[in-house]
Amino acid sequence: MSSRIPVCAPFFTGKERQYVLEAVDSGWISSAGEFIGRFERAFAALCRVRHAESCANGTVALHLLLHAWGVGPGDEVIVPSETFVATANAVLYCGAKPVFCEIDERSWVLDVDDALARVTPKTKAIIGVDLFGVVADYAALRARLAAIGRSDIKLIEDAAEAAGSTVDGRPTGSLADAAIFSFFGNKTLTTGEGGAITTDDVELGARLKFLKNHGMDSKRRYYHPELGFNYRMTNLQAAVGCAQVEAAADLCARKQRIGERYRSALAGVEGVRFAERPKNQNVVPWLHAVIDDRLPSEAARDELLARMLEQGVETRPFFVPLHTFPYFTDTSPLPRTERLAARGVCLPSGGGLTDGEVDRAVEVFLKCR
Repeated sequence: MSSRIPVCAPFFTGKERQYVLEAVDSGWISSAGEFIGRFERAFAALCRVRHAESCANGTVALHLLLHAWGVGPGDEVIVPSETFVATANAVLYCGAKPVFCEIDERSWVLDVDDALARVTPKTKAIIGVDLFGVVADYAALRARLAAIGRSDIKLIEDAAEAAGSTVDGRPTGSLADAAIFSFFGNKTLTTGEGGAITTDDVELGARLKFLKNHGMDSKRRYYHPELGFNYRMTNLQAAVGCAQVEAAADLCARKQRIGERYRSALAGVEGVRFAERPKNQNVVPWLHAVIDDRLPSEAARDELLARMLEQGVETRPFFVPLHTFPYFTDTSPLPRTERLAARGVCLPSGGGLTDGEVDRAVEVFLKCR
């Protein structure tokens, strides 16, 4: 058997090592140093926004944003149930309640109609999740909220999985009132661990910078007028991020080429389907995900993944729907989300995959299903 194909290994361009060594040689390895500002400026430019605030990871980025907007006890935040748990956990960190909604049958992102049906007087925000790189419909959400007189509800783009995707030419990070990103090791752009908040609201950006640095007064060192957090990115992480942003066009193109090879190879296979991509979107897929409608259950899907692993191909399932977790209080059934998630398979997705590895992954998938 040939070597194992990982599900989503990081891909480096060559400058990551150079920049990290420069950071080490400078002596600035913690939460100060030239690479932090350089990364924030470069990432803001990539997203075409006025402000990007780096953070330790994507989870704290979302918590910081919600806290900065005053989300707290008694508030509700609408979240699609098919997402990584951090999206809803950040709401709980604020003492607010996540209210879960369905995903769309075809695109697998937040169902606008179902989300709006769950709006109440307590709703403070809606978090769209750009699942696997497909972007939620923020324009429709904004227009529909305005039509019902609820423009006060904040729209948050959870773009943790969608760096590089665009809608009508506008990049992720610029489509809602603010957006958050994750730069975990398996993301399209990585800093190892890390995150960011992007926004055109300069006042919000200043508040985020203040809050993430323990709430310390910028004009009086070690004076803290309110509760803050230690949510800062390190200069070492930012050094890696600078190299990744410089190579973003190539990294995104690699993901798209791999995705098109999968789509071409699996076109017409009975029961297998990819997420439909809206015509106005240029999607950069994070994970190359399929739903196999022939699978009768989640258990059958997991058996398929185990057989593929025996053949040297790592995969992963879709996220377990969050409304099924015991510590969330909104546990009403979401049958569409449950059905789709139970049949979801994420194929190898790293940016460094060769054509031969993609072809082998397809061969093993078809053999094992």
